[in-house]
Amino acid sequence: MSNWYVIKAIFKKETAVRDALRGMGLRCYVPMHYRIEMVRGHKVRRLVPAISDLVFVKGEVDEINTCRSRLRETTYWLTRPVAGQEQREKIMVPDKAMEDFIRVTEQNEAEVTYFTPDEVVLSKGDRIRIHGGAFDGVEGVLLKVKGKRSRQLVVSIPDLAVAAVTITPEVIELLPANCSPQSANHGDAKELIRLANQLLTAAPDRDAQPHEYNLLHREVMWLYQRLLPKHGYIPSDEAELSLALLLAERALDAVTDATLQRCREALTRLRANSHLKSRLLQELGHI
Repeated sequence: MSNWYVIKAIFKKETAVRDALRGMGLRCYVPMHYRIEMVRGHKVRRLVPAISDLVFVKGEVDEINTCRSRLRETTYWLTRPVAGQEQREKIMVPDKAMEDFIRVTEQNEAEVTYFTPDEVVLSKGDRIRIHGGAFDGVEGVLLKVKGKRSRQLVVSIPDLAVAAVTITPEVIELLPANCSPQSANHGDAKELIRLANQLLTAAPDRDAQPHEYNLLHREVMWLYQRLLPKHGYIPSDEAELSLALLLAERALDAVTDATLQRCREALTRLRANSHLKSRLLQELGHI
């Protein structure tokens, strides 16, 4: 299964390893930032890796190993101990955490501040979701960071890196204290199912009520685009996401082969008596 992993590129070869692995077809990411360096007595602004030695790579373990074997640079898997065992496991980063981290840190011109995990206590802040702007859909923690006048959106990759960026208050949604990224997606999927059904069965009259119709249409489109790259970690979450995407595509009159395939794959992972299974089969029957 394709997942985000972390490898260590020694001797400051992060970008060389990233570029080489990208050339082999893997998705790779190295957070970058600008730093002022002295070169022959002159100050030079350079774009350099923000976190020493680390390269984030998405793929299957065997695929990554095959590509690593072709590199001239030396790399190692970043691992951590397994509780109660002598062996260690490769560090795998959840898709949501990685994608949010990329969304925030790829803004090289933005004022992004990096921390080590022990420099910021994330449990002290409120969990939030951003609506609109460059960080639309990103979830993180709202904190007052020392040395910064405004509050910061803080995103983290557990035990590896923390990044913070200034945001404006009007685009913040406060999430419940027990709301994980997965449960937030769960709520969005339910809302998209509701709105898509409304657009399919009881939409405002397009000619007589164009404002109401366009508002509903835009809301379905916005939620659809937000959920399209996401995946559920358990079969029922993935099935619900797939169902929501299929209904939205039907409502928008743009059903794709990718979503149909995703629905069929989700069906194979559900129990025979699952309500979601019968619902998915019903919706696929409309295609």
